[in-house]
Amino acid sequence: MSDFQAPRRIGLVVNTPSRLPSSVAALGQAGYSYDFVLRAFLPLLEQYGAVVHIDRPESRLDFAARQLARSGLKPVQLSFRPLGEAHLSPRTANIVFPFWEFPDAPADDDLANPRRNWVRIANHASLILTASRFTAGTLARSGVTTPVRVVPVPISPAYFELADWQRDQVVHIDCPAYMLAQLESPPRWPADPESRPGADSLTFRVKNALRSQARRLWLDGIKPRLPRRLSKTLVAAKDAAKKAWREGEVELPIAADQLRLSGIVYTSVFNPDDKRKNWQDLLTAFLLTLGDCDDATLVLKLVVSYPAPVREVLAFYQKLGAPHRARIVLVTDYLSETHLRELVRASTYYVNTSRAEGACLPLQDYLAAGRPGIAPAHTALADYFDAWAGFVVQSHPEPCAWPDDPTGRLRTTWHRLVWSSLCEQLATSYDVAKTRPETYQQLSAQARARMRSWASADAVWPRLREALDLAASDGRERSLPREAA
Repeated sequence: MSDFQAPRRIGLVVNTPSRLPSSVAALGQAGYSYDFVLRAFLPLLEQYGAVVHIDRPESRLDFAARQLARSGLKPVQLSFRPLGEAHLSPRTANIVFPFWEFPDAPADDDLANPRRNWVRIANHASLILTASRFTAGTLARSGVTTPVRVVPVPISPAYFELADWQRDQVVHIDCPAYMLAQLESPPRWPADPESRPGADSLTFRVKNALRSQARRLWLDGIKPRLPRRLSKTLVAAKDAAKKAWREGEVELPIAADQLRLSGIVYTSVFNPDDKRKNWQDLLTAFLLTLGDCDDATLVLKLVVSYPAPVREVLAFYQKLGAPHRARIVLVTDYLSETHLRELVRASTYYVNTSRAEGACLPLQDYLAAGRPGIAPAHTALADYFDAWAGFVVQSHPEPCAWPDDPTGRLRTTWHRLVWSSLCEQLATSYDVAKTRPETYQQLSAQARARMRSWASADAVWPRLREALDLAASDGRERSLPREAA
């Protein structure tokens, strides 16, 4: 980098939520993506100063800070964690780097869990870093007064160097994959809207009303009156029954030893257990729109470490009963960085159908490689994705609950995708890749340029350096609330 400087006399104490022995074991677990964020930042952090990685900040942060001070380094903590899991120390400057995909932040005083008051914890930090302007705006609206700096997660230079997609290319990747059935005829769903139950049908309204009343009765009438132990027992029994159904309902198909990709390839990377990811819309829209195209492939790279979510995806697919000639491929194994780049090279487009995003790092990698996106432009996606870099799916806000909120109250919003818009953009993208190569190449070049200016290492480094300098110059003594220590 053009403005490289010698490392400062700073010791960065970094930590993430994962306590598992490897990133492979942590796939799909809560907070697993923070490990990948730290890995992306590590080359720049090591350029700035010495880096010490600890795994239990609640008990090891102060010790690490003392050791760095004895070595003549000024300790600065950089916590890649949600605000509710951050542990602050009076011995260091404390930088927190949370991801958040909702327009409001928890700020309630919950006696059972005081860590749910994110605003109070945030206001005792020295500095907050965030990967998106959307999250920065959320924190400001919620009453956070600590300085916030937007520092995108740097994209590996290897993605910018990948060759452009070619219509006639064939890519072989040495990884197992589940190839879902290819049948003779495309899906034929009723063309008459009155012949199937939609949002305005009597059947839909009755079912929705009954479901809503049952949930309200449980939350407001039955659950509060149950002894706490019995309530937990019922919830555990429900979870066990759901898990047994998932694991017993569908047998996993036999996986091919090697993945061969050609034609027009749509790829999406997600954790099926994450309700935000909305993979059901992706699967149904692809089958209905491109199911008759034998040169179209949908690759679902599932971020999982156990089989139940895979069986859930397969159960949903089989329940649809939609014959198709297009290919659908499920990749469930951990992929090395080399294999991930090969999957990007094989892909024509990246598809995101999420209801809310704090960054979406896979989409950023694919855009950097010149693979346009099909995605909504809401939450953090709006920072860098629009029609300049791909095909925008319409969406609208709708009420939802925060993740892991025990009350289940609808206190924030995420976005409902317009399913017909998703279908239209899939159809248009297929036509562009197949018949309009000049348009595709223009989108590809624009996507690369957008990400180079937003999240390349050269673009991120000045922001990161300035933010770390600001935190390192903070010499205030801090009295911390018990829940933040």
